[in-house]
Amino acid sequence: MTPSFRLLPHILLLAQLCLLAGCGDAVEVVRESHLEPDRTRSVAEALEKYPYFTKVAWSSYEDKDGKTIVEAQCDIDVAANCQDVALVSLRLATKDVRRDYFVAEFVVAGWPRKVRPQYAIHVTQCSNGNKLSYTDPKYLAAIYRGERVRYFCMEGLNCPSAELGASMNATAVQ
Repeated sequence: MTPSFRLLPHILLLAQLCLLAGCGDAVEVVRESHLEPDRTRSVAEALEKYPYFTKVAWSSYEDKDGKTIVEAQCDIDVAANCQDVALVSLRLATKDVRRDYFVAEFVVAGWPRKVRPQYAIHVTQCSNGNKLSYTDPKYLAAIYRGERVRYFCMEGLNCPSAELGASMNATAVQ
């Protein structure tokens, strides 16, 4: 076997590894992407260093149209975000809230892989099982800039209390 043929398997292996590296995990592609409004920071830096998130969980899936979607679910520290809201109002607003979180979804497509934000939504999960949500395209930009998002503060007021929910159910049954 000539020397050039002995190198061929190594060259092919190297080419395959390069292709695989370019395909990378969709979550990592999004985490490492630099998007508007601040291309100096990665998506991961913007979300994971946002001072009002306590945890960021990343996942990916393929939607019904075959698009790769990456989702970041970010738990909100409502008390820290709502420092200027009166304590009694904040307690009232969070009394019937099980979880407050932000969801950002990104689409990963093309070659080389490109990332674009799909939507940003604030979700309040009430203790009675209801979910309230509000989508605003300005959320992601505000989070990138490290700004507090005031809407996170009072959404829990829309969660009916367990007593009210029970009385509403009892009335509906009668």
